[in-house]
Amino acid sequence: MRRSHGTAATLATLAATLAALPGGTRAAEPIQLHIEGGHQQWFVATQPELKNGQGQHPFDTAVVDQKHNSEVWFTGETLLTSGLTVGLTVQLEANTVADQIDESFLFLKSGPSGMLQLGDTDNAAYKMAVTAPTGGVTINDGDLVGIEAFPLPAGFDGTNTTIDSTPLTLTDDDSGKFSFYSPRYAGLQIGLSYIPQFEAGGDNNNSIARVNGSGRITNGFAAAVNYTSPVAEEATLDVSFGWLRGETPPAEGTSDVWGLSAGVLLTWGALEIGTSVAYANGDAPAGRSLDGYAYDVGIAYTTGPYRVGLTYIKGVSAGSRADSARQYLDQVSLSGTYTLGPGVDLVAGLFAFDADGEKEVAGAGEVASSSGIGFASGLKIRF
Repeated sequence: MRRSHGTAATLATLAATLAALPGGTRAAEPIQLHIEGGHQQWFVATQPELKNGQGQHPFDTAVVDQKHNSEVWFTGETLLTSGLTVGLTVQLEANTVADQIDESFLFLKSGPSGMLQLGDTDNAAYKMAVTAPTGGVTINDGDLVGIEAFPLPAGFDGTNTTIDSTPLTLTDDDSGKFSFYSPRYAGLQIGLSYIPQFEAGGDNNNSIARVNGSGRITNGFAAAVNYTSPVAEEATLDVSFGWLRGETPPAEGTSDVWGLSAGVLLTWGALEIGTSVAYANGDAPAGRSLDGYAYDVGIAYTTGPYRVGLTYIKGVSAGSRADSARQYLDQVSLSGTYTLGPGVDLVAGLFAFDADGEKEVAGAGEVASSSGIGFASGLKIRF
């Protein structure tokens, strides 16, 4: 605990130091916003086997579906006469969703001092994580669950848990936070985040009261280490370790949230081989449990504009504190990418999935398990 408070003090001291640099109030020119982002359009074909809690199949789905996932980013920065760079990023969902603003943060950056980020964005343990490579259709906090390429059982926590992700969020969904990233020295970089309260990104951060187990997870901290180094001719090793914790609203039988993650990636010329793992423990509000684990493994090969890869991920999450039932999600993707031009990728691949919830699902109209194979192809544009 003393170490965590020291982290917050370090961030505050760094911010004050950067603000006090000579000439820090004068900019060479005002910040001008630029438009960046990404646009994805998908063709998905799958016919899953869906069962209810009684093992029956009273469901029907369309074999072919059209999916999309797009964001528009407003970005800008300026270099002050002191040598300090000040910038901002606002990410707007390009389709109507409940969480219309994804990330919204500013940053202060100095070459010898590192970078300070303030606002709604991912924590350091998430941003610095190393995961298994893919061919183009991603499955670790990736495309398939993101575009809902297949249906998940009722009550599944499809995001922000270990059910499909080794980078740590644990309901820290782009919460407002203070993050510091050190410069990379001898291949080593350190990241630290303080998260006052876990919430959806883009929220206005209203003050909260926690009573009898209700309210948000608060007083969160994340730390990460990322190391990259050549290990042989044409070979590079990337390694990451991450840690995340938060205080759950006190109630009988609840425990605070914490998680650990690690990843390793070996790049040997055009070949990439990697794996990552995460473990989480603790409770979230509304009777949720974040106990679980995840791991992935993958291999990819790139030649010219072509890339192909095979990746597997398994995720397990408790879902509820009320019983000992678990939720399981297995995904595997064999996919490829053809780069048509700068920022324009055509991806396609076969995938298989198996999602199962141990807990009985009430009613014949609720999905208890979902499994099958499918095909997905999409055009990914970065601008």
